[in-house]
Amino acid sequence: MSDDKKNKKSTNRELIKKVKKENIKVERPDKKNKYNKPNKENKQKKKVYHDYSLVFAIFFLIVFGLIMIYSASFHYADKTFKDAAYFVRKQFIYSMIGIVLMLIIAYIPKGYVYLIKLSYVIYGASVFFVGLVLVLGRVTKGSKRWLNFRGVNVQPSEFAKIAIIILFSYLIVKYKKDLYSNDKKVANFKLFILFLYAFFPTILVVIENLSTAIIIFMIAFCMSFLGTSMKKWHAIGVASMLGLMLFTKKFIKLIYGIGFRGYRFQRLLVWIEPEKYSRDGGYQVVQGFYSIGSGGLFGKGLGQGLQKFFLPESQNDMIFAIIVEELGLFGALILLSLFTFIIIRMMKIVSEVRSSEGRYLVIGVIIHISLQVIMNIAVVTGVLPNTGVSFPFISYGGSSIVALLIEMGIVLNVARTIKVD
Repeated sequence: MSDDKKNKKSTNRELIKKVKKENIKVERPDKKNKYNKPNKENKQKKKVYHDYSLVFAIFFLIVFGLIMIYSASFHYADKTFKDAAYFVRKQFIYSMIGIVLMLIIAYIPKGYVYLIKLSYVIYGASVFFVGLVLVLGRVTKGSKRWLNFRGVNVQPSEFAKIAIIILFSYLIVKYKKDLYSNDKKVANFKLFILFLYAFFPTILVVIENLSTAIIIFMIAFCMSFLGTSMKKWHAIGVASMLGLMLFTKKFIKLIYGIGFRGYRFQRLLVWIEPEKYSRDGGYQVVQGFYSIGSGGLFGKGLGQGLQKFFLPESQNDMIFAIIVEELGLFGALILLSLFTFIIIRMMKIVSEVRSSEGRYLVIGVIIHISLQVIMNIAVVTGVLPNTGVSFPFISYGGSSIVALLIEMGIVLNVARTIKVD
């Protein structure tokens, strides 16, 4: 063994002398890379999925909404506040706050995972603040929907929608085996638990805000439908809602004939015959019909509509009527196509994401936006009674735009987990 070592040393010396004579450059192995691991500089950076088309569509809707809010409100704002840009300026500030929150949430590494872990805390906080509205809420135009924090009005019910989406994304995955169980008792029990979680915020919100309560309940209803094999109770629920819509008008007329009166009942009367009850709240609905009817195919032109001078609060839930009047049926279809594009992009994210919680989070946002668009158009066209539901990203409302942009931040955060080859 000693002879072999001596031979190796001698050969090494000869090689070193030869290298020095012929000036051959020899690269020494990096001591840090003992196990032939590639350097950090040579490692390829992990590609992150960015849905720029979705981001562009969101920003386009925000800008378009600001333009339409100004067009719909400048006359009323100038007359009431001596500032034609009063509403658009406030909406711009809230939009900037929402965009900042959206970007922060979007770029936190797996930020949605932390939201899922805090789902009970977020839900509990939302229920608490929604309940606090009934005690300390500010009454505006006959409804108690806002909490005032040092001069800033916040509508907690808008954030309750986010809480329901987060909580149900967690619970549906947690109860997956039970919700798909062949044992009907087990599946029904878990569905009952989900119903209870949806019940508390819904019943607290419905007292002062029917439209938002319906949306909160429907988000929970649709998400639970997708998360279970037990469709029986959902089928019964859909049948009940359809039956209610078919017989509501006759029932309301019957109750009215008996002598029942009330603010909310009055809205239902307006829905049945808006022209007859125009003095009792039907004026806004009738003016909305005129606005839609006068728009034609291409509209009167941006800012050229006339019904905004007669349509009360046209920058809020009736803004779709102004869009149709000024941009026509063509403009309205382009706007709806953009919402369809956003939903398709989010559905693509759902199909690519591996995390079950992440998928349900995006599904919840899809359901929320779809419901709100459909309900707003149904109200404006007289299919549903006027309940004050806003048009997503377009209608004036600080809490609404901030909540929607937070939801989009969650969607973008989930999308960043998609593996890119």
